[in-house]
Amino acid sequence: MATAIVLVTADPGKDRKVAQELKKIKGVEGVCLVSGAYDVVATVRAGSAEDILGTVYDKIRALPGVRGSHTMFCLEV
Repeated sequence: MATAIVLVTADPGKDRKVAQELKKIKGVEGVCLVSGAYDVVATVRAGSAEDILGTVYDKIRALPGVRGSHTMFCLEV
């Protein structure tokens, strides 16, 4: 199982809508509105890193109101 933290930048005024839509995506386990350089943070889990990338590129980045994203893969400790 792979896990990633996805930092999302939203269009002005669209952060809440983006957060609500993120919650509907399979594999997205947690969503938070945040302040700072990014607007929304999501935790994504899937069977592999490739599956997470598919979720990010095909579903998260395709959402209306998403300007960009930064994906950080969680590593084993």
